[in-house]
Amino acid sequence: RLNICPASYYLFWYYPQGMKEFCNRFLTMKQATEEEIADFKEKFMKLVKISMWNTRRGVKDAQYLSKNPPHTGKVKTLVEMFPNAKFIYLMRDPYTVFESSRSFFTQTIAPLELNTIPLEEMEQNILYGYKELDNAYQEQKKYIPEGNLFEVKFEEFEKNALEITERIYRELNIPGWDEARPAIEAYIGMKKGYKKNQYQYDSRTVKMVNEAWGDILDAWGYKRL
Repeated sequence: RLNICPASYYLFWYYPQGMKEFCNRFLTMKQATEEEIADFKEKFMKLVKISMWNTRRGVKDAQYLSKNPPHTGKVKTLVEMFPNAKFIYLMRDPYTVFESSRSFFTQTIAPLELNTIPLEEMEQNILYGYKELDNAYQEQKKYIPEGNLFEVKFEEFEKNALEITERIYRELNIPGWDEARPAIEAYIGMKKGYKKNQYQYDSRTVKMVNEAWGDILDAWGYKRL
């Protein structure tokens, strides 16, 4: 994505020392300039058009589907671009979010870094970024037209994927459920044996998450450890 849009949160992969700045400018865009916001809109629209041309050319009434967690902080901008866009907000256990993020940062991103920061600073950056992302989403989701937002816990979706997928189609008024159901059901069946990473939360991790994200845990009904 950095190849086409320099205003990107993913700059922190290479420059972790600037992670909070990139969060405020490019993840939530609360400190982005008008030029940076305009650049994002232009480049993202270009990406959508290229994707649709390559994958859905000639398909009547085709819709673009984007699965991009950083867009959680850009709801207002996305609604400005696509006034009738449908949004699915998938919430996951914050303890798992933290452990997964820390593992990804230390194992996958570390080899790409052009400057380095201590582990403790990286952990605080994760806590900061996710909190800012949640704040931005909670403030901006009011711009989504009624009937265009579906919120669900990941754990609930995991247990009842087919049922909840049908609810998404029905409640967001997305056509084609009856035609899509066989393929979706087959795909879900293929995933039944998949095993996710299992995390053990030490007391230090639990304390950090409770202190930084306690209100998120409470708001979504996750039990504090």
